[in-house]
Amino acid sequence: MSELLPRSPNYAEILQSLLASLDGPIAVDDLATQILELRPSKAKNPRQATLNAIRQEEGRQLVFKDKDHILPLRLAFQGARYRLRLTREQVDRAALSFSECFQSYLPSSFEWENLLFIDKEDTSIPFQITEVPRKLPFTLSEEDEYKEPVVVFKEWFRSQKMYFKDHILVTVVNWEKGVLRLERERFSDQHPVEIARRNQWMADGLYAMLEASSDENIYDFVALPTLYAQLPEKCGIPPDHWMVIVASDSRMTSDGWRIHYADSGFSPLEKMVMEITGEEPQSQTESFTKEEGQLVYRLRAHFAHNPSIWREIEILGREDLSELDSILRRAFQHDTSDHLSGFWKKVARVGGSRKRFREVEIARVNPFEPAEGDDIPIAALKLKVGDQLKYVYDFGDWIEHTLELKSLTEMEKQVKYPRQVDQNKPRYRYCVNCAKKDKQTTATWICLTCSEEKQEEVVLCEKCVYNHEDHYTEKIIY
Repeated sequence: MSELLPRSPNYAEILQSLLASLDGPIAVDDLATQILELRPSKAKNPRQATLNAIRQEEGRQLVFKDKDHILPLRLAFQGARYRLRLTREQVDRAALSFSECFQSYLPSSFEWENLLFIDKEDTSIPFQITEVPRKLPFTLSEEDEYKEPVVVFKEWFRSQKMYFKDHILVTVVNWEKGVLRLERERFSDQHPVEIARRNQWMADGLYAMLEASSDENIYDFVALPTLYAQLPEKCGIPPDHWMVIVASDSRMTSDGWRIHYADSGFSPLEKMVMEITGEEPQSQTESFTKEEGQLVYRLRAHFAHNPSIWREIEILGREDLSELDSILRRAFQHDTSDHLSGFWKKVARVGGSRKRFREVEIARVNPFEPAEGDDIPIAALKLKVGDQLKYVYDFGDWIEHTLELKSLTEMEKQVKYPRQVDQNKPRYRYCVNCAKKDKQTTATWICLTCSEEKQEEVVLCEKCVYNHEDHYTEKIIY
């Protein structure tokens, strides 16, 4: 038998070899050139294919220090420092959870049995690792337990005379090998103002990444090393663990590995937990004053697919989303007694080169029964002039509208709200059947079946559509 030809290394393996030799950042273009020299590509655009391969390794082998330079992950974490705030239980047991305290600052595939802790004199710190049974939070079955590794430092805690108000400062000495330096910071030596400043820098950096991301979440295995790669200096007073920082910031929340907007609603897992525990979801809206409830909100609503079809609605701040839904259905001639509808708040995102929005679901409306969020008053949304909402009628056909707040004014006496106050000038179309008889009759329906067959719009008046074939028709909104 002939010997098998040796396999050519793939992009990830070549990158691993090149990054291992670096002692600092490298330009993305230079790295792409080196890869192409080692692995010539037959792709239509070899350089772009190589750049895509580099991007795929973000958070695995490298991070972008800026848009033009990358840094190996081991160098991004080298010297990274953070603090652990101790609880009475942690001090009493001299034990720290591996996943909560250390895992995010080590390689994703790192085996905790290979950890090495040293003190500020580089002397090895003795420790033991035990596994503590924990139940998954969303189940009640004993079979759904898992083993959580806990690192126990009995001798070191005793020698340091650890106090529960003390902090432990952690420094990543060797990211790949899992070497971490631990230092006790006495309560009297702490600098709360400087810690808060450093925490704010980290929080603002994470939020800026969230705003600039193509999705509405970022992952800690990319975001954390990127921040440390951009940190002005790592040797200063360290910030808190990233999860503590995110938990303390009202703009964001995290499930332990993904960071997303605090007002982006609940994940399927969170909803499952709430169903099992009976916990009620907390409203994302705010309270409002009596004066705000009496303000008139003038909203212009238009079809997302056709902005030339619009209506202007006035509604009081104290009136709720179910009442706004009702007036919108009447204004756009939607069925008032059928189909679900829903509202989303469109929130401007700061990052990126163009104006972008994210959409926060705030309510669903069911004409048959109360639905989640339909009783939220308009004033509780805290809209400002220029703010936008998305409104969808009929989740099957998904008829989408955009609402923009045009003005806030005082309510008028003897006026019944909500009400429609203005609309676009209609551009009428005329019935094709009547036109054949030299009659000009306003069309109120479009036959989608005939329109598709004839490759032109077939529009009909009320009388003609009644006598038309049994085709799929749709009401025309002017």
